[in-house]
Amino acid sequence: MQKRLRPTSPKTKGKLAAMWLLLGWAGGHRFYLGHGTQGALLLLITLATCGVGGLIGLVDGAILYFNRPKDAHGLPVVGAGQPIYADDVEMHALPTSDAFLHLALHLGVIFALPFIVGAAAGIFLETNEVRDTGFMLASLAALVLLPVLAVHVVGIIIKTREEAKLLRAAGSLNFRTWMDAAARSASMLTSRGFIVLGTGLAFTVLALAYQWASLGVLAVLSLTAFYLATGASSLVSAFLVRRFSSDSLGKGGSLHRRVSPGVVRSGDSATEVIDIKKVPVPPGFFLLLEGEWPGRVDTRVRHVVPPRARNEEVTLSTPLKKTPRGSWDAPPLRVSFTDLLGLTKSSVASLATAKLKVLPRVAAAEVVEPPPSQVEQPDVVTRPHRFPNEDLFRFREYVPGDDTRRIHWKLSMKTGRLQVKKPDSKEATSKRVLLALDTHVPQAWLSHTAVLDDALDNLVESWLSLARRLLEDGQKVTLILHARNEAGDFNTEVIPCSGGNHATQLDAGARAEWQGRAPIEAVLDEAAAKNIGGLSQGEVFDSAIVVSMRLDAPTRKMTGAKETTWVYLHPKDALGPPPPSAFEVWMNFDDVKRSGMAAIGRFFLLPYPAGSDDNGFKARVKHLEKRLEDRTHRVELRRDVERAGDAAVTALMRSEDAVYRMELDNGRLRLRGLKGVTARPQLQGKRGAA
Repeated sequence: MQKRLRPTSPKTKGKLAAMWLLLGWAGGHRFYLGHGTQGALLLLITLATCGVGGLIGLVDGAILYFNRPKDAHGLPVVGAGQPIYADDVEMHALPTSDAFLHLALHLGVIFALPFIVGAAAGIFLETNEVRDTGFMLASLAALVLLPVLAVHVVGIIIKTREEAKLLRAAGSLNFRTWMDAAARSASMLTSRGFIVLGTGLAFTVLALAYQWASLGVLAVLSLTAFYLATGASSLVSAFLVRRFSSDSLGKGGSLHRRVSPGVVRSGDSATEVIDIKKVPVPPGFFLLLEGEWPGRVDTRVRHVVPPRARNEEVTLSTPLKKTPRGSWDAPPLRVSFTDLLGLTKSSVASLATAKLKVLPRVAAAEVVEPPPSQVEQPDVVTRPHRFPNEDLFRFREYVPGDDTRRIHWKLSMKTGRLQVKKPDSKEATSKRVLLALDTHVPQAWLSHTAVLDDALDNLVESWLSLARRLLEDGQKVTLILHARNEAGDFNTEVIPCSGGNHATQLDAGARAEWQGRAPIEAVLDEAAAKNIGGLSQGEVFDSAIVVSMRLDAPTRKMTGAKETTWVYLHPKDALGPPPPSAFEVWMNFDDVKRSGMAAIGRFFLLPYPAGSDDNGFKARVKHLEKRLEDRTHRVELRRDVERAGDAAVTALMRSEDAVYRMELDNGRLRLRGLKGVTARPQLQGKRGAA
């Protein structure tokens, strides 16, 4: 998988550490990251407690610094000059620090917890009888726990090694993904399993405290059963993991993942389908398939397959929540076993990827001409066609095949024969038009492309819609953009427009993405240097049309065409309506607007179907945190990006080029002319001549 540059915060961990150590008592680290509310709260606590509360700020800074800090936009804070390059598999892997914590928790704490709780109870409670037999009890517990721990460790080694083979084959194996595989192999307990373990330990402590022997026996038996179930789950998964691979799941078995249909238009429905045949599911266990589509597809996949899948074919489907324009690769499904009681979940493999290509829609583009001006002339977008009544004419006798619109009926009545008008001047000829899509954003904005992706969808649709309109007008159109190819590398693509390559145009539109490598000026220079579009050496296009959402002013005049027209999408229009309030984000967990009594019901009703892990407190908090981070990102971004858009429009209006503003009206595109091409001496066909 191709590694891509991932957005990071302009803040650095070095400065964050300095703010924490020097001004952490006053919430300085929070103010530095843009968390104004939290910083003000820490400062208020410090002032209200005469400085004693500053310890809270220092502790908060330590937790923040060592736990993946993010700025106000939700972007990760890393060291200075440390860009993050990762593929989709790596991005969904646990950070290395979290992976170490998972290993420590599931290898050390779980198996050492009974001994820790028993020792603490023996010290702080009156348990003389138990103390006398403490060594024997510890020995019996060790006889149960140590074999389970050994099996678990062996299972982790086997499962991690098998998954590492798959990661190496996909080109995604590094220390982070290896640690993530080990951590997921070690993470066996579900939230329900932790509850059972905690309940058993609590009953053990209560039995010792109140000397209730019957309760103690039940607690010990339940803990024994719990650890035996954990050991059985680890043993089964360790032996079955070898039967999973990327192309075969045992003899005659298969697990195939696809999207139906695999290519759709933006906004159309698509369904992920998983075909399972003879998958090894042991008795007493369920097969659990989990995955998450990246980006704006915003779809989580979760299926539970019963043991009957061993002997028959099973087809599972999940409708994709969104189908935004783009080319999407779903990371591998995470395959694991869970016992019938849902106490344990043993990871066995990560496999079965899927691809989805969403093509842009092409709609009619309505054009509103610029206001007339004595110092401007029409551009290629609004240049009218010549009609029969728009010129001086000569007359001749009608010949079959002539345009009947040119018949002069009054003269025909006088002469008794059909007479047609013949223009005194030449007909307007087709122009060679270079239609460019500007996907460049300055480096400072490249970290915010997740928020600006909707704008790129509108740019791509306008680019293709305008191409269709120009073709209908008889122009010779050549498309150009700087995009990522199928191999994952950026290059400049040139697509001559014709009726037979419509699919090629749509495919290029689907692969377009924001990039900070090639400004549109450089792209057009490259086009001029390569003599594209059938041009001979030194020739230029008649017109160049740039579809853009510039966030900076043009650096120089365009080359490669006699005149340039800008079709500009203002960021204020691109970002849409203001983000909802934090309360609305909390209420509308599934993007369905609610009001009235729903506000009360939200406190009592589960947001997802009964039994779903997403109803868990931790999962709901993480989901809400992600949505609030996205909202904060959009709120913080709007002010700066709108200011940049205003400056770009002002610079374009001062240029000699024609300017149109793109307007979005209920999914329809309207190009409203702001100014035409400033009249100047006509350029010759050779570049540089006037």
